[in-house]
Amino acid sequence: MKFLKLSLALLVCLNLCGCIIYTKNGGPVTVNFANPTDEAARAYVKLLHVSATVDGSGVIVFTSQDARYEHKNWGPPTNVTINGKAWRDLNRTPAGWRDFTKGLDLSHAWIVKREGRDVIALETTTNGCNLYLVDSPNGAADYSATIAIPRKK
Repeated sequence: MKFLKLSLALLVCLNLCGCIIYTKNGGPVTVNFANPTDEAARAYVKLLHVSATVDGSGVIVFTSQDARYEHKNWGPPTNVTINGKAWRDLNRTPAGWRDFTKGLDLSHAWIVKREGRDVIALETTTNGCNLYLVDSPNGAADYSATIAIPRKK
């Protein structure tokens, strides 16, 4: 019986895909965190768009202080962009990164959209998050991920 109640509660929560938050004036605001382009969601999260042409595997390590690429196999990614701006030197943190991450909690980030033919995964860490891009099939392919990063409380 307990399992049935727990399952039902979980099912209801997953179907809602949103949350009600009460504002300072006491009125409820529905926030759809599954769709951070929603106006109310943008008050609580900031979006990070990453795209690249990938032929192999690696991880982009994001912290509030820096962003860096760690290469694993085959070739490093090309045509890498962070929020639409080219990131040419993957050994150096993109310009403006610290300003972008100011007031954000990268350790609670999640992927809201991903496109690519193989693996795109996000692992949260105590200092930030790691974005894994893996392209196992032969030849390169385009990948993109949109990551929602909540604001610090």
